Amino acid sequence: MKLSGIIVASSIAASSAFVPAPRQQPAPSTELNVATKGKIGPVRRAISSVTKDNFSATLAEIEPFLLEDTGITFYKKSMRRLGMKARVLGVEMPADYARDAKCTAKRREKQDAFCQIKAEEAAAAAAAAAEEEAAAAAAEEEAAAAVEEESATEEEPATED
Repeated sequence: MKLSGIIVASSIAASSAFVPAPRQQPAPSTELNVATKGKIGPVRRAISSVTKDNFSATLAEIEPFLLEDTGITFYKKSMRRLGMKARVLGVEMPADYARDAKCTAKRREKQDAFCQIKAEEAAAAAAAAAEEEAAAAAAEEEAAAAVEEESATEEEPATED
């Protein structure tokens, strides 16, 4: 009995060793679906099917998605595609369309900080230049006063004779 149990167990183990493992389904891109709630497809279709007649309606329809749910890569591609469609259709794209997108907030903050630093540097450079000009003007006045004083002292001995 023990021997037959061992033989059956070993034959099952030996036969299952050569059977390929069951195939696992590859995980769908769940990150993309979770992040966008599955809305990229309809947005992409809306952009590709835009016409001159429905351009502004399509922009209004997809703007909330571009502002809140999209990532930076899809945002850039969508804005580029919309700009291209606008040029082809002869329609003007609003200048501030989807500019305050959530995905570009960090980049905008960084750019604002950079511009602020550059403005401060320019103001400091202008103040330094103004200071230099004032110092140069003061030096010119001193030099002119010294020349006048020197010429006045040269004329005095001539008047004593």
